[in-house]
Amino acid sequence: MKPQHRNLLLAAVLATVFATSLVRLFQYRFSAGDVYPPGSSLRADPLGSKALYDSLSLLPSLRVGRNHEPIGRLSEPSGTTIVVLGVDPEAKGSPMPSDADSEDLDRQVRAGARLVLAFQHQSLESATNVWRHGMGNLRASARGSTNHHERFNVRLGFDLSATNNAGEIARRVGDGPFAVDVLPWAAGWSLDGLSKDWTPLFLREGNAVVAERTLGSGSVVLLATDFPFSNAAMRRGHSAEFLAWTFGSHRRVVFEETHLGLTYEPGVAGLIRKYRLGGAVAGLALLAGLYVWRQCVRFNPPPVAADADTVAGRGSAGGLLNVLRRSVPPSALPGTAFAEWHRSLGRRHALSEQRRADAQEAANLENAKPPGQRDPADFFRRLARILRHR
Repeated sequence: MKPQHRNLLLAAVLATVFATSLVRLFQYRFSAGDVYPPGSSLRADPLGSKALYDSLSLLPSLRVGRNHEPIGRLSEPSGTTIVVLGVDPEAKGSPMPSDADSEDLDRQVRAGARLVLAFQHQSLESATNVWRHGMGNLRASARGSTNHHERFNVRLGFDLSATNNAGEIARRVGDGPFAVDVLPWAAGWSLDGLSKDWTPLFLREGNAVVAERTLGSGSVVLLATDFPFSNAAMRRGHSAEFLAWTFGSHRRVVFEETHLGLTYEPGVAGLIRKYRLGGAVAGLALLAGLYVWRQCVRFNPPPVAADADTVAGRGSAGGLLNVLRRSVPPSALPGTAFAEWHRSLGRRHALSEQRRADAQEAANLENAKPPGQRDPADFFRRLARILRHR
């Protein structure tokens, strides 16, 4: 194997190994889920809710999806349960990225949607997670200086208070709509300042942690922590009856992701897929490839070096000879040549009438012969002797 071929093979092997390692690294990170914020249905570690999302997707009676676009574009609000998990407790006044999104969420609920709003549960992992600080900056920049909207928690009539020293058990209040008496609960926040429109359902050390109220044609379920929806709670065997009640009777469940910073911003490739322009792009790529090929490949043979064997081209005399060969038969060539000479040049030469007559007689004799017996070379020699004779 030549050295250059060996180097190319080695480079190809190294590039393949690097690309494979990079793909496996990304697959590992995305499968672990820690690239997504806590509470996301895309996150597979204990802080996420992917297990719940995948479980609901297996139910044939439910349509489960994720929302990565502005909440105002959500259709069919009267038959939809909107699940908003991992809300930063510091953003209780506007759980969505902007006040306009909070207004859209309020309109969706009043139109008949069921809103499940759960705040991010406090843990060592969530306290040190980089998404917590990043989302705070994102929410602050998106909201800007707009303070004319009524705060979300004030409009709904609730507040949060820190009760980190409380136990990890939540108990049912009265006769709830489900036969669940005790729920495992993560330490963190509790609901405070609930208005009379709220119905507390679970208490932890005397503090409400789950409450429900109606709003317009819809309803709101408020949880002080999103731990019951997390992968960690699924592993511990959380109450399926409680979760089923949380989602309500709607047949469509949408996990809201935009408040976590996971928005869908279509690029060129997304627009091509959306408007089905793959064929047009493939055609343009084919034309571009043909253009590059035309610029790189010579269809005419390249010029030959001066010292190489060349084939001489044809001049004017060679072209005339080629035309004569194609249009005048060999047997008729002497007579045709003499007639043309006599018409164009013969009259200019100082020839006697006798020599003209002798030449014409020789031509007539030659033309009178059958084509197979004519001898152009002999006729040319006889004609030359007559014309040169003095």
